[in-house]
Amino acid sequence: MSVLKKIITIGLGDIVGSGITVIFWLYLASIVNPDEYGQIHYIISIATFTSTFTLLGTGNALIVFIAKNKDVVKSLISFSIISGGIILIISILFSFFNVGFLIFGIIIFVYGISRDLAKKDFKKYSINIISHKALTAILAFIGWQILGVDGVIYGISLSYFVYFRYIFEDLKNSKLSFYELRKNIHEIKNNKKFIFSNYSLQITSSLTTQADKLLIVPILGLALLGNYSLALQIIALLIMVPSIIFKFLIPHYIDGEISNNLKRNSILLSFVFVALGVIVSPIIIPELFPNYTNVISLIQIMSFAVIPITINHFFFAAFLAKENGKIPLFGGIISSSIMLSGMIILGNIFEETGVAITYVMSFSILCLFYSICSRKSRQT
Repeated sequence: MSVLKKIITIGLGDIVGSGITVIFWLYLASIVNPDEYGQIHYIISIATFTSTFTLLGTGNALIVFIAKNKDVVKSLISFSIISGGIILIISILFSFFNVGFLIFGIIIFVYGISRDLAKKDFKKYSINIISHKALTAILAFIGWQILGVDGVIYGISLSYFVYFRYIFEDLKNSKLSFYELRKNIHEIKNNKKFIFSNYSLQITSSLTTQADKLLIVPILGLALLGNYSLALQIIALLIMVPSIIFKFLIPHYIDGEISNNLKRNSILLSFVFVALGVIVSPIIIPELFPNYTNVISLIQIMSFAVIPITINHFFFAAFLAKENGKIPLFGGIISSSIMLSGMIILGNIFEETGVAITYVMSFSILCLFYSICSRKSRQT
């Protein structure tokens, strides 16, 4: 299968799947007020960030290890499932079951998509991602009608279980014994350098992507988070193509199959998406979402992040394919530091404008850092 056909196969699943969920989120935004929309995304951010600590085998590390057929995969997913189970029990005891259930679902989801991508089974990836996204929209909508905000969270959580069969298939022959536990620990120790650098990277990356939403609420309130979350849905549409290409990149960087034309055309396309965000949003958004008064300025500024996000995907995939987690780790620390400080300082001073500027700065400076490191690595 040619490179273009492989990307199209992944893209079919992502475009159809993301289209379903974006339509759902946009529809939900049109029927709820900004405070409720902000509350839903605040809960999702808490669960997403917390799940990072349970995922010892992060998505990108799993793709590399599964692609290289390493035995450490079972060990990583076993520890992740155990950690998720412990959090689920704690969430029941302390009455935040919706968050705990969502965390457990995210663990299942990360393993499922990592398995499909690592095995280069792009057809199955597309089928699974479309099924998952369709279930997200259906179950979350039903949940909203019955339980409101909590119902949306339960619906999203249940949709992740479309991947549960993978975990069952891969772990069904594993035995719960002291010997197996020692074997799992030994496997992790043998790969500890890459695992823990990737684990640290995932934490800093999650902090970068979730810190904005976690900080906006105490600083500027749920209503602004609702506007910001709607802006992120529009940005998600703009970066859909770069995200599809990134999922294709890691296993193919390992095989040395990436062309310069793909890189150049992807970056050129990102400029087109920026123009769409800046020019089209003031025309369409006021008609569809009249209650979201701050969202237009957010979209226009945040659209400029599409360019560095696209470039970062290529750098990131190249580093991971070489099992070099150190550079992305330091980059994640830099990016999350900018996001945290920017949200606090610029958010307090310029409110939604400061939030949007911080979003663009965090990805732009990360891109500059990756570029410098990549150039130095080629010279050595």
